[in-house]
Amino acid sequence: MIFTILKVIGIILLVVLALILTALLCVLFVPVKYRAVGSFDNTDIRAKAHVSWLFHLFALHIEYAQETDGYIRLAFVKKKLFDNYEALDDDDMDEAAKTETEDKVSENTGDEPQIPADESAHVADEQTENESTTQIHNEQRTVNDENQHIKQQTKLTHQKTYKKRSEKPPKKSHKKQFKDKSEKIKNCIYKLKREYSDERNKAAFLHLKKELFIILKRICPRRLKLTMVYSTGSPDTTGISLGILACFPVGYTNRWRITPDFESEKPYAKGSFDIKGHVIVISILAATLRILFDKNCRRLYNRISR
Repeated sequence: MIFTILKVIGIILLVVLALILTALLCVLFVPVKYRAVGSFDNTDIRAKAHVSWLFHLFALHIEYAQETDGYIRLAFVKKKLFDNYEALDDDDMDEAAKTETEDKVSENTGDEPQIPADESAHVADEQTENESTTQIHNEQRTVNDENQHIKQQTKLTHQKTYKKRSEKPPKKSHKKQFKDKSEKIKNCIYKLKREYSDERNKAAFLHLKKELFIILKRICPRRLKLTMVYSTGSPDTTGISLGILACFPVGYTNRWRITPDFESEKPYAKGSFDIKGHVIVISILAATLRILFDKNCRRLYNRISR
């Protein structure tokens, strides 16, 4: 009996380990595919981007036209990324406030007080009339106050529900932020120049250059199609820009179709693009590990981080 239980436990553990190993191999070796297509006509840009993995088990889709829309899907669970905010009208708020006010008044008032019957009818009638008038005025004032209060509370509730979070604490001035960032960039550039001029770090920079080029090559799209008709508004600058674009070999390898318009007197650009590629995690991870475990790169990192 004990051996049977141990056998079942062992089989369960083997199955769990096999599933974990399969999932790890899928993450490392199954490529993450991405594609982006779109068109543009001056400032009118329309684009779609899609990222998928493992036969679309995981998918991320984003569209942009006049508004941004998209979703993320994991297996059969789908969730929208961008929720459009729709504020309630004032009529809806008034109606909600009125309904709540009527409910509260009906609970608070209850049955109307009965007029007592006395022998001195005249005095009793005057007293009752005054009390009734005072009570009616108080009730009307209470209804109006509660109506305004509930309307305000309803509006605040919807604003808290649908609008963004409260404002963040005041930040530093833009000049001070720009100054701090520029100082950090200057210090980083100065350290890099100093370390690059050191002969002991030549091997580290060469290794970094090699591995970063490998990572960039693995990430870059395999297909980059572009069809465009454009004009800068002047024939000479249109020709100069066409010559600059012709210097990049990426246009030849992907067979770009760029047509200059020398006759237009207004600058414009319209066309379409199609970007497609994939990323294999194991190649990026291997290059990153080679950088981390290189002794020259570690020494360079320690010198810069001081």
